[in-house]
Amino acid sequence: MEDEPQEGELAPLVQSPEFSRMVDRFQASTGLRLQVFDIEARPLTPVEEYPRYCRILQERKVCPLYFDNSFLKREQETMANCHAGVGHFLAPIRNEKQQQIGAMLSPAVRYAPNDVEPLAELAFQLKVFPDELIQAAEAVQEREAEKLLGAGELVAVGLNLLAEMQAKERVAHALRRLQEQVAESNSEMLSQHMVETVIYLTRANYALVLLMDDSGSDLASAFDQPHPDPLVEAKRRLLEGIAEWVKHADRTVTVPDIGKSAWCRYLTNEAVSTGSLVGLPISMKAATGTFGAIVVGYDLPRDDLEEPLSALNEFVTEGLYAIVMGRKLIQAEQSAARDSQSGAYSRRYLEDLLDREVSRASRFGNNLAIAVFEIDAYEVLRGKYGEAGLGRILRELVAVVNSKTRKVNTFCRIQDGKFCLLIPHADREVAVRLGERIRQSLEEHPFAASAGGEILRLSLNVGVAMSENGKEDRAALFSAAEESLAEARTERRISSFKP
Repeated sequence: MEDEPQEGELAPLVQSPEFSRMVDRFQASTGLRLQVFDIEARPLTPVEEYPRYCRILQERKVCPLYFDNSFLKREQETMANCHAGVGHFLAPIRNEKQQQIGAMLSPAVRYAPNDVEPLAELAFQLKVFPDELIQAAEAVQEREAEKLLGAGELVAVGLNLLAEMQAKERVAHALRRLQEQVAESNSEMLSQHMVETVIYLTRANYALVLLMDDSGSDLASAFDQPHPDPLVEAKRRLLEGIAEWVKHADRTVTVPDIGKSAWCRYLTNEAVSTGSLVGLPISMKAATGTFGAIVVGYDLPRDDLEEPLSALNEFVTEGLYAIVMGRKLIQAEQSAARDSQSGAYSRRYLEDLLDREVSRASRFGNNLAIAVFEIDAYEVLRGKYGEAGLGRILRELVAVVNSKTRKVNTFCRIQDGKFCLLIPHADREVAVRLGERIRQSLEEHPFAASAGGEILRLSLNVGVAMSENGKEDRAALFSAAEESLAEARTERRISSFKP
């Protein structure tokens, strides 16, 4: 998602007016200006000039603020000691999941007595004359620890409230953005925008959104993952299987540990052994039944699945209008994208979809394949059965192909007797096997050629092509598939002359 506030990061918090008011109140009470560091001790606000004592420790790489990874990690606001009686007031900054993402620090102060003995011991370690280090420590500005902690309690309360506010704003922003995308996007991208919003709200590693039409058939689905993953195909099969159960049962499902789920292991053929899943049906308000499902997956097992489940519930409840409108637009646009005679998707639809899939394959380093099917003697069939009879045959052909392939694949009519199957995340070998299996199924299938019950057997050729990591564009794929189809056509003719 673009132009989104990155909740969980510090920059939006530091820039908020509520944060500025907290800093101003603390300064008015203590005379100290709070500074913000991320959890790796990188400053996000201007740092006041360090006293000489701090510079000595920094130069010799013993300042805990910068050279101790645990210094900023605190359970609550406290006086964080650097050495002897010098330290900082420190308040941890957490996101709405109560994960620490940074800290607010006061400048260094002397809040307790500086005993000579520990300072002398440190001076010997740093090879600094003891008087020099002792005098530098005594010169640090003095403040009462109780007063700093008292003022800091208000800061801690304010930070918690600010994290909650940002979490709510995060959901509102995501839904506003989705509503804009519903108004601006085409049908193919709408389901993709939905799954991107789901990933953003749940921080899932991968997710799938499935929408159904009024008859309960699958209308559109989108799968996405923010980062490349060699297990993308297995994870997609996993979420598709869970989504099928969710839409069928109209019930929420949580799987805390994929490795302990026999169904999950079966869906991925044991390829995905770790992680957690959450699935939620999409239902109308005050109505029974469902018209979709959302499933999110995490690469590591999680104990707090209530959190992503709550995020999904909020997305469905608050964003239902956008989801319903998006579904209506998908239905309207897909009906226009269908070939009226066969019911398959049109060539124009395939070209747009193929361009996007090639771009996605290039971005994630995935393969992409197509299989082109050609009906032998197509014009003879047209002359014998007419357009009405031919339409009956082609619709049955499309139904057979859709029953023999996964939902992620897309079957389109590209010419009179030619059809193309788009196969994401597949290499040439996979496409050849699938193409041959479908060809054999079609040639063995008894087609109803007429209303009177006449049975027809079709003969088909198939050619395949692959775009490796998205390197070959749409034109190159079609050209390679036509070459493969011509070879298949020649081989069939030669074999037909053999005794």
